[in-house]
Amino acid sequence: MKDIAPYQIRHAARGCYEVILEAGEKMIYLTNFRNKRAAQKFIEAHKNNEVTIDPETCVPTPDFK
Repeated sequence: MKDIAPYQIRHAARGCYEVILEAGEKMIYLTNFRNKRAAQKFIEAHKNNEVTIDPETCVPTPDFK
């Protein structure tokens, strides 16, 4: 896997992977996915500013399945 710092993928529950961004001492929850591959694709797109996240629902656009 490529370097994902300052991001973390946390296995929160069965079928739930949370993507968290480390900003200094803060941990910012971005969104979650059903599989780790989608989380990794999201991180790559987020690094390249190719994704938006709805602040109320935490749903990213485009869809990462």
